[in-house]
Amino acid sequence: MQAGDYDIIEPTPQFVEELQGSDNVCFDESGYLLEPLHLAFNLNIDPATLPDSDTIPADFFWDKRVRQAFNYAFDYEGYINGVLGGFGAIPTYLPPPVLGYDENAPKYSQDLAEAERLFRESGWWDQGFTASIMAEQNNPTMVGVAQVMKDSLESLNPNFRINLVIVPEARYDEEHATVPFQYPMWVKNAEPFSDPHQFMDFYYHPDGEWGETLGFRNGYEDPDTIASMIEEAGLLTDPAEREALYHQILPLLHDDPMWVWAADEQNVQIFQCWVQDFVYNPLWVMPRWQFYTKG
Repeated sequence: MQAGDYDIIEPTPQFVEELQGSDNVCFDESGYLLEPLHLAFNLNIDPATLPDSDTIPADFFWDKRVRQAFNYAFDYEGYINGVLGGFGAIPTYLPPPVLGYDENAPKYSQDLAEAERLFRESGWWDQGFTASIMAEQNNPTMVGVAQVMKDSLESLNPNFRINLVIVPEARYDEEHATVPFQYPMWVKNAEPFSDPHQFMDFYYHPDGEWGETLGFRNGYEDPDTIASMIEEAGLLTDPAEREALYHQILPLLHDDPMWVWAADEQNVQIFQCWVQDFVYNPLWVMPRWQFYTKG
């Protein structure tokens, strides 16, 4: 970029600071990606496939207090300011600007006292546990989620141990598609959907794509209510009515979390200043050469 050999690049956040102030290099930092970074809880654990080091039982994440404790333990600000270089925000359960996003919806922030209270109440504080998180190699934003969760929990209680399983992309994709999934947790960025029902059905519905695979019915206090509200919202044709119902759903998903939503990642593009008037792909918020035409 500094030599002018590249016209535009998709950066990871650490390159932004390095290139700021470079001659003829411009930045666009507007908006957010539709791919919130998240950590998944597995509520469908097969004890026979768990890593030998893991000590948690199959129903470890069935207790919502445990899932809440993980959410309160995670250092969101540390992740955003460190791994993402400040280019991110603590998310709700729908990313901006998807219909139904509510900036006033409840969000988790790190609260170590509350995490400790929940771990004590659920019986794990003194007993401790070891659990593994799988993440994709050479993907610093995803590996960073796993590392921050490890650091957050292990500094909270020396009886807690998190093992990181960092694997190549091909193995990650293979493992990620295996049912039942063998690890207690994994890290990914969300699929970029344009309609809120796609997010809701894919990530939160107890019988949706991940709800069935990860066993959400084992953990939701009232899975049928969550299911019926998501289904009803998906059938409404009035945008205002849909939005109002999603605003009712978001607090329920916060109170009974099936994920740790680590961050909404901010859009950052770096390009030679002569590059103008490019158009972002509406789902993957970045310029991609394959969407351009020649001639």
